[in-house]
Amino acid sequence: MRKILIETSRVTAFRQAIGVVEDTVKGYPGIMVVWGYSGRGKSSCIEEYAVSSGALYLYIENQLTPLVLLQQLCRELNGMEPHRKARAKRMIIEELDDSPRTLLIDEADKLCIHCIEHLRDIHDLTGIPLVLIGEPAIYGKLHARTRLWSRVTRTVEFGPVTIEDVIVLGLKACDLRITPEAARMLLKRCKGDFRPLYHDLRDLEGIAASNNLSVIETDMIQRIPERRIKPRPEKEIR
Repeated sequence: MRKILIETSRVTAFRQAIGVVEDTVKGYPGIMVVWGYSGRGKSSCIEEYAVSSGALYLYIENQLTPLVLLQQLCRELNGMEPHRKARAKRMIIEELDDSPRTLLIDEADKLCIHCIEHLRDIHDLTGIPLVLIGEPAIYGKLHARTRLWSRVTRTVEFGPVTIEDVIVLGLKACDLRITPEAARMLLKRCKGDFRPLYHDLRDLEGIAASNNLSVIETDMIQRIPERRIKPRPEKEIR
């Protein structure tokens, strides 16, 4: 199975929206919010864009203090980790003034509001496009503060996987033609999440190869092994 990014409607919407914020004149709002539940393809889209565009990508692993956030950004830009917030922020601003880059913050919903305010300052002072990516909580967190929300010029929601996504992914990643009926069954199994869909397609790829088949019918979906076996209830002790 090939690792690819399929051009879903959400990916297309992302490309269009980021084109707008990257074309914003310095001094005007240029913050973008990308939101959706886990497994909807946000991070894959963002990572691919960072590689192809040279944007600065930062993944938030855990809740960070403002100092640690600024240190991580500084390290990505110039390899340094100042011990004071003011110095770290000043260095970030100087670096981005000299070499402007779009700033992509993944898992931004984990950030406290003080960290987001520091990112807003950096955006205001440098004019660089700021893209905040996260689960739905990021949308509400920004919307609750007028001075943050007023700077958001584009939002993109990554919704659930669609039947078209299933069919296109099967064809492009596995060279498998999935019938609409089989695609509906896969969609029901994955519950809108790309991650279990990838696992199912890998299983189908193996089943198809061992049977010299290239078309996935409904009967093949039933042959996919269950990965989450329910525990058997213990027998009653008499």
